[in-house]
Amino acid sequence: MRFDEPSRFNVGATDISKYPWSTLLDDHPIKECWSYYQVLGKAAAECRDAGDELGERVYSFLNVVASFHATPDSRTSPYHSMWQKSDVNPDDLTDHDLDALQGIVHEIEDPEFRARVADVLWICRKDFKAAKIAVAAFLESAERVKKGELWPPYMDRLDRAAQISGKKGFENECNTVVKTVESAIVEFENDPKSGLLCNRLMGILYMLDEGDVLRYAALSERLAREFQTAREWHFAEAYWQIAESWHRRAKNDGELQRCQIEAAECNVLRAESCPQFSSAAHWMGRGLEALRRARADTARIKEIHSKFLSLQKKSLSELKPFDDDPDTIPGLPEERTRVQAAAVAHVSGYPFQDAIRRFAYIGNPTDLEALKTNEKKNSDGVIWDKIFGATRLDRDGKVAEIMPAMGLDGVDPDQVAFRMKLVQAASMIYWPNAVEWRLEPARFTLAQEHSIRLKDLAFLVTNNPFIPAGHEGIYLRGIQAGFFGDWLVAMHLLIPQLETSLRHVLQQYGVITSTLDSDGTQKERDINHLLWDSKADEIFGADILFDLRGILIERFGCNMRNEMAHGLIYEGGFYRAESIYLWWLVIRMCWIGYISIPKDLPEEP
Repeated sequence: MRFDEPSRFNVGATDISKYPWSTLLDDHPIKECWSYYQVLGKAAAECRDAGDELGERVYSFLNVVASFHATPDSRTSPYHSMWQKSDVNPDDLTDHDLDALQGIVHEIEDPEFRARVADVLWICRKDFKAAKIAVAAFLESAERVKKGELWPPYMDRLDRAAQISGKKGFENECNTVVKTVESAIVEFENDPKSGLLCNRLMGILYMLDEGDVLRYAALSERLAREFQTAREWHFAEAYWQIAESWHRRAKNDGELQRCQIEAAECNVLRAESCPQFSSAAHWMGRGLEALRRARADTARIKEIHSKFLSLQKKSLSELKPFDDDPDTIPGLPEERTRVQAAAVAHVSGYPFQDAIRRFAYIGNPTDLEALKTNEKKNSDGVIWDKIFGATRLDRDGKVAEIMPAMGLDGVDPDQVAFRMKLVQAASMIYWPNAVEWRLEPARFTLAQEHSIRLKDLAFLVTNNPFIPAGHEGIYLRGIQAGFFGDWLVAMHLLIPQLETSLRHVLQQYGVITSTLDSDGTQKERDINHLLWDSKADEIFGADILFDLRGILIERFGCNMRNEMAHGLIYEGGFYRAESIYLWWLVIRMCWIGYISIPKDLPEEP
């Protein structure tokens, strides 16, 4: 909240009451703030065209309040600006702006907009009365948009009501939320078309530490079995997982492990129902990894491992080029707008998991061989890089690295200077272009079309062989932060996790990732060593390793890992194209881990 700056809108409650904005909301068929944003924006434009300067400011102010994009998993900043380059977030509203909202909140008839205004007052002023208004309004708005099959908008509002009421001082509101949620569970528990709705509703109770543990454990298991019978494996797995949570709360370790194994077996059953060997191998591999983590019977693990290896071998006959390759998008500078529109279309309108898949493959890592060919061709036409070197300066003007001259004997692809030149070219051209032309338009589209909760992203990291057990939540928060454009948080979370994932994967392939000093102490080798391990090149491929080295450890690239570890990067230094590119690369690597299991791993003992 800004106290020392004038409001950009400069309107009060009296000004707002002069205009029929409430009627516009009442007459609008879509009762959600993202749609109100469009209605209010149109009204502001009409006032501007009519020369009504006050009306333009009133509608622009309400338009901004409606535009805040919900970030349900954030407890400190549950809203941020809809547009990446917008400078208006709830915290940017001035005291005068908040006074105006406080003056109208009790008069707002529409529960959706009343909830938004009250929530903004709660966030910015910790106004307990406004918070109580918000909880009631969110519940009212949720009831209005409730649909069994299309339940995400309904759940978004219940979730936010639960988040507010779960805080100290809101016991009455919390009781109301709990009763509402439990009534909804009774309403939908026998409706198979509602899918995961009861799962999400029980998740609210679990978060609030409410609910009959035995009832909901039994209900979760019943729904899991019903969805298994219906061959809805994803739903069945999710209900086994929430059943596991209820048993954990009951401290029933035996039932907890049984549910873990049942959830793992859903992947095996799904694999056995797949008509294609490649798809079957994917799900069998996920089932194998989940069974291992659940510490299932050794004989069962070996049986599934054997089936997995057999399916992998059979899937080789199905290999064919990926026909959804976005590299067919022309890259000519004059067609940038069209390419960006194509990138948006590539991910828009798809279910969340499909959209993530398409986003993971919206581009490829740097084609190292093509880059070498192009840079050699460019070098052949000039002499300066052969007789002069180059230096890279840090933000304080100090020499961070020196690129030696390549000499007059021709370009050696293995030459240190040529390697530096490749990294420099990627950081100046390839990575920024990939971000501007494809990644950013697609990222923003995904953030607009989906809530992007941690639970929505969980499939990407659960039982993923790329991610060590216990690190899934850190990956989730880092990936989610990137979707919301918080690169400071994303990089601080993901860069260290990349290092531990590299170590984890190399260890699975038998690589010793630690040293043994003469005094008997052992130290883990860091990423500066791991990224140059020959086995890493074999596992991840030269292209991905080139990008990782260039962004994380190469001084003529970004050297982000080392500079971040030593606190050398200022805050704005994280908001750069390389951060976005690395974040996307993490998603791609997680997706590869999601669809495949490393081959030739030793049998579990």
